[in-house]
Amino acid sequence: MHVEDIKSEIRKRFGSLSGVSKQIGLARNGISNILSQPGYSISGEKKVAKLLGREPYEIWPDRYHADGTPVSRVVDRQPTSTVPADLRQNGVAA
Repeated sequence: MHVEDIKSEIRKRFGSLSGVSKQIGLARNGISNILSQPGYSISGEKKVAKLLGREPYEIWPDRYHADGTPVSRVVDRQPTSTVPADLRQNGVAA
């Protein structure tokens, strides 16, 4: 769903975003943060989906797998090469 569609559906059915955020136990700007920042709050995303009567992967297909598990936002950074010990100062890593 598009962010504006989600906002309009919440506003039509429940009122202001900040009021709904408080009602479902989030900070005043919680829903706005959830909509604009992927991975901001997985539990908040699930609350919003439940509020709208949908599954999280239906609302955010780029944030969830079809089985309902969230897509990992953690980058696995592995060094592509190592610095030879003779190039390091004193032969040890910093």
